[in-house]
Amino acid sequence: MTRSFADFIGNDASVTQMRTAYTRGQGTHAYLITGPAQIGKRTLAIAFAGQVVCHGLQTEAPCGACPSCHASGRNGHPDIHLVERRDDKRTILTEQAQEVIHQSSLHPYLSTRKVFIVREASVLENEAANRLLKTIEEPPPDTVIILTTNDADQVLPTIRSRCREVGLRTMPLGTVAKGLIDRGVDGDHADLLARLSGGRPGWAIATSDDPAQLTRRDDHLTLLETILATRRTRRLSLADRLEDSRQVARTRERMAGAFEDWISWWRDALVCHAGCPELITNIDREGALRHAAVRLDITQIIAAITRTREAWAHIDANVNPRLAIEGLLLDLPDLT
Repeated sequence: MTRSFADFIGNDASVTQMRTAYTRGQGTHAYLITGPAQIGKRTLAIAFAGQVVCHGLQTEAPCGACPSCHASGRNGHPDIHLVERRDDKRTILTEQAQEVIHQSSLHPYLSTRKVFIVREASVLENEAANRLLKTIEEPPPDTVIILTTNDADQVLPTIRSRCREVGLRTMPLGTVAKGLIDRGVDGDHADLLARLSGGRPGWAIATSDDPAQLTRRDDHLTLLETILATRRTRRLSLADRLEDSRQVARTRERMAGAFEDWISWWRDALVCHAGCPELITNIDREGALRHAAVRLDITQIIAAITRTREAWAHIDANVNPRLAIEGLLLDLPDLT
């Protein structure tokens, strides 16, 4: 879980807002960090938590030398609590919210403060959100709560109104590439990752640390291009590549990543169709994208984007994943 402000790329104003306000005594008890997926919300929340629990808060925090900073660096600080969905659940459960409430009533173990980071606040169960509301309104004086979300509009309005909102935005690709190079990534690879990230530093950093993410993306886009090059009558067998026969939850996770990559590919096809290939994100797929832009009209491309989003919405609503996959595969256009 270790993260520091040094890990953060871009959004300098938002970082400064959180970092300096607290040291000047102008911090608040609850924050809502918003922004696109993998923009860096979790990184910023954890870095800020490290500052809050630092014993050197009255000088320069995090100091990196006090017992709290050492514990944070070992991913073992007892006063920093990360709350997120369990692997097999679609929501943050009421029992998890109740645990936050209980822990917030206790004295800190190591620091003078304790911090709760609630990821994906938009997926709190209704009861969980309502129970947390009271704590967010009137937390113990030694408690700071940080919520993160991709979409602030999906957070309970009464919770949102009681938090100081900190918005993160996508960054210029050059800023992302420079941040990666500063972390030791090769220049050409940094440029590619920055382009693929769409300006999301969190995605770029995670992918540079875990090359398997790039492999999964390549597999997703290769599968999409294979589907488009296969006649509809033969497509159903390709659904096996998205389905995990061992676990529905794993199928959902796999499909979520695939559909995100597919929508990115279709967005690039739309850009090509508009005559702006220099704006392509998936630059390593330029040949296939240009081919699709020539063969398809704009309504077909837009329909493919819409249909992919609909398929994911159906799966998110607990439609049988296999049926949703097969329906989408049959509806995608034919490039044979």
